[in-house]
Amino acid sequence: MRWYFALDEAGARGEAGALAQLAVMSSRLCPGLEPRLLYYGARGECTRWMEERGVMVIDAVPPCSDAMAAATARGSFRAHSAGHWLRLAIPVVDRDAGFALYTDCDVVFLRPIEFGAIRPRVFAAAPEFAPDAWNYFNAGVMVMNLPAMRAAQAGFEAVINARLDEDRGAQFDDQVALNEAFRGYWDRLDPGLNAKPYWPYDPHAGILHFHGPKLGGIGAIAAGEWNWDDPVARGIGALCAAHVPRYVAWLGDLAERFQVIDMAWAVRLHQLAGRLAAYGRRHEGAGQDVSLLGFRMFEN
Repeated sequence: MRWYFALDEAGARGEAGALAQLAVMSSRLCPGLEPRLLYYGARGECTRWMEERGVMVIDAVPPCSDAMAAATARGSFRAHSAGHWLRLAIPVVDRDAGFALYTDCDVVFLRPIEFGAIRPRVFAAAPEFAPDAWNYFNAGVMVMNLPAMRAAQAGFEAVINARLDEDRGAQFDDQVALNEAFRGYWDRLDPGLNAKPYWPYDPHAGILHFHGPKLGGIGAIAAGEWNWDDPVARGIGALCAAHVPRYVAWLGDLAERFQVIDMAWAVRLHQLAGRLAAYGRRHEGAGQDVSLLGFRMFEN
């Protein structure tokens, strides 16, 4: 199965690049993946690291980039990450495969997965904040039917361009675009293939997605250095702070698995789990607002 992930130049120089490397290392636990990085920007140390480890690096441009640039210049749009938008280019870039896997960079593979049994009409995806909340999907892990998505590509891009041209793109991102355009046409993916560390620990999960605080953020929370004064950061940080035992369980499991992949990362993950556990003991009983977990994109 071809596995696509995506980075832009800025992300490659930051934590996203380090997480992408972790994802590539973890793919050893899931035999049969063919890693392909869609990349936007000037190549550098991160892309060299990828190629040295057998990752095919493909230069790509996010679809609708002209409309995004124009909307950004007008002040009506700000892309959170150009790398995220690159996932929409996969059906155009890959014209050979029938199906492909896409993941965000902040995932780790935990075990072998039989992707050949997943054959969605257009794509398959799992819920975002709760494993049983199917109101909308998280686009961080998707199994794509490439011919079907390619057939819809022109119309999909026209919708995105129109949304951006109408200056209604302030809170618009590629996940919103996918959910709005393909509502009712996507298939359900096993939530264990897009498990979150604030969910109950599941030893049978196949992919863990650090949705919410990334590893650096988890470390900042454990060290008491998280910015709890910022309302957005407060909501994100609460996902971890309210579920410390779950995070500790996931991190401990990951540390064990990485002992056969990269001992330095195994030690780092084990130490992070220990620091977070200590944080949890110090702040046991502290209330956290996790209302974000009840978010619904659509009314019904």
